[in-house]
Amino acid sequence: MDIRSSKTLTGRSNHPRCAMDQPNRLARTWQRWILCLSIVVPGIAGAETRPENMVYLRTIEPGIEQDIRYASAHNFTGHPLDGYAAPQCLLSLDAAKALARVQTALRAQGYGLKVFDCYRPSRAVADMGRFASEPGDPRKAEFYPRVDKQDFWRLGYVARVSNHSKGSTVDLTLTGPDALPADTWTPSAGQVDCTAPYGQRWRDGALDMGTGFDCFDERAHTDNPTISAAARDNRQKLSRAMEKEGFIGYSKEWWHFTYSGDGSPKNVMDFPITPLAARDVLDTANQLIVVTTKNWTDIQGTAQRYERQGNGFRKYEGAFPVVVGKSGLAWGKGLSSVEQREGPVKREGDGKAPAGVFKLGTAFGYDSTADTRLPYLALTPTIECVDDSHSTRYNELVDGAAVSKDWDSSEQMRRDDDTYRKGIFIEHNTPASPTSGSCIFFHIWRGPTSPTLGCTAMDPADISRLFNWLEPRQSPLLVQMPETEYEHFRESWNLPER
Repeated sequence: MDIRSSKTLTGRSNHPRCAMDQPNRLARTWQRWILCLSIVVPGIAGAETRPENMVYLRTIEPGIEQDIRYASAHNFTGHPLDGYAAPQCLLSLDAAKALARVQTALRAQGYGLKVFDCYRPSRAVADMGRFASEPGDPRKAEFYPRVDKQDFWRLGYVARVSNHSKGSTVDLTLTGPDALPADTWTPSAGQVDCTAPYGQRWRDGALDMGTGFDCFDERAHTDNPTISAAARDNRQKLSRAMEKEGFIGYSKEWWHFTYSGDGSPKNVMDFPITPLAARDVLDTANQLIVVTTKNWTDIQGTAQRYERQGNGFRKYEGAFPVVVGKSGLAWGKGLSSVEQREGPVKREGDGKAPAGVFKLGTAFGYDSTADTRLPYLALTPTIECVDDSHSTRYNELVDGAAVSKDWDSSEQMRRDDDTYRKGIFIEHNTPASPTSGSCIFFHIWRGPTSPTLGCTAMDPADISRLFNWLEPRQSPLLVQMPETEYEHFRESWNLPER
């Protein structure tokens, strides 16, 4: 997490994050921080729209994994930051192309990249400043166990402006064949010190880098000598690959790099991070599941898998039957803003499955482990999915025994039947908007004529095939809608023929 105003571009930087004199004084009040932001930084831009040279990384290199932490509560503040309306990485075009070259070079060696943060709106930087000056430490045990957040300014963890807001800085890590599989984060997940040994701290799907991401500790300094030899080697491997393409590292954060190309933006920006357009989203996918029904009210549908072939898709094996909500389909809240021609809009409790374009989240089931490359959550009797729209946990899988309950309604995930013996979370309404619908899954059906309350269900053999086939690195997506709507959008979205 960098919020520095400047650093050298001649090598790894150790410039303090706040370039102002006497940074301790900045930590005293939030009002002084705002005053610095508005007076001292003449280059700040108030634009609310995305400049043309700022691009979604998925449109340049969809193979780079993304875990945008500040769009979720899994970060040092414990809440999604202002301006992160979607978990997307945006960079200047030059920086994105350079990062794609890094990915290509690493892939040839059996490695890859995973990004945690890219462009950061200046309003998000201000949100960090508010957090640092207000009471409360919801994620201290994981991210800054040995640091008092009142010292964030003095130590350089919070400052008045971030290079991330200029569009050419990225926080990332290194993936590879020896990486432990990623854990599935929920707000009820336990907190483990970010400097704990590899395998004990939070597992982010990356190789051992010595600490976790956004770890406010000297062991996160790039050249720290106390980390293991394997972690030092991984840091060096990442740094060499990034520096070869013009990225400059930061001495206090092994994950932080700024592109030094001449085409990178110079001004701080504040446009919000919003979802991709539908066609742009679909162009990033290498695996696609298409579910169509005869009309908005039909409860039965057909699912077909596709794999990327050049600029289009080819069918993968045969189609299979599914059932959807007892009231059919309605436009949901997915990865893109759908130009709604006609049709209902998804609401909590309406008995409709969501239509649109959706990312697939964690797999879950009754078994302790599963044969899948998706993140997997073994269901226990205390795991619930919260469908109370007044709850702060709305539309989340939580362990009800591990958190303070603020909801009156939820769905028990470990059931007496086989419905959730195997399932996959469909990322409808994430981040959650109240009353827009919750707890939408692929799961096992009760039968080919038995609808759901809003999910998409299928034969056990078919969901097992999805478990085996889906590969997160292929950026799989679900497209679900009535046949008429599908045909309307097929050409403009570059969808495959059914």
